[in-house]
Amino acid sequence: MYSRQIQGKERFFGVSGLLYRSNVLMYDRGSESLWSQLKGQAVTGPLTGTELEVLPSTLTTWEKWRQQYPETQVLSLETGYNRNYELDPYRDYYRQQSGFRSFFKLGPGEKEKELVVGIVIDGQAQAYSLAQLKKAAVVKDRLAGKKLTLDFDSATDRLSVVDGQGDSIELMIAYWFVWKAIWPQTERYPFQ
Repeated sequence: MYSRQIQGKERFFGVSGLLYRSNVLMYDRGSESLWSQLKGQAVTGPLTGTELEVLPSTLTTWEKWRQQYPETQVLSLETGYNRNYELDPYRDYYRQQSGFRSFFKLGPGEKEKELVVGIVIDGQAQAYSLAQLKKAAVVKDRLAGKKLTLDFDSATDRLSVVDGQGDSIELMIAYWFVWKAIWPQTERYPFQ
């Protein structure tokens, strides 16, 4: 998730309908720049090279979220459009094992649509199986010369990544085939 504040202005984003390396390109309505969803960076248009600020987010269940934040309000289904919002239009896509327009070759035991936690430090990328992180709860690693601690809290589904000084490190959760397409030189953490 990203902040919409860019260069002191609030931007409004939409889905362009375009893909770059199997990942959605967003556009901002002000400059019409196209933005890589995974890199959080404008890739064409007047804001090319501008980076979005990553905001903390959690991939969790509604039940766990409500336990932590019982006052949370949900958008109304009364949108003015005749649409059944109880049906997920991507349900079949989630069930498929292969990615959309994926071209990379899998390594042993890899699944294209496995969710991974991706981290980039100084241009070096690392991916961690989300399922394996959940099982391990805490993982120690090194990336770009920095000590990392990845800590998964199963009660809240919150994942934190900190360096050796205790500073938070940005992370992204994505399908493995998308992460690998954007960061082709990425390494995968070798869970045992």
